[in-house]
Amino acid sequence: MTIKELIQAEIDNIPEDQLDEFYQLIKEFRDKNKNKKKGILSKLKEIKIQAPEDFSVKYKLIKISLTSVLIL
Repeated sequence: MTIKELIQAEIDNIPEDQLDEFYQLIKEFRDKNKNKKKGILSKLKEIKIQAPEDFSVKYKLIKISLTSVLIL
């Protein structure tokens, strides 16, 4: 028997009045595993950077200025 068939056999033995509780348990398990399996892109999407809107422009200017100073 496959795992799925074994699980189905066990489900068939659960009394009808307990099926709702079992269903809630399955949903919680599925939701918990869904949250665990976040890919790298999903994790990167959650990163928040607090900086002024023109931060990247100023950063480039600072980098250019420092490079110019180092060359001199």
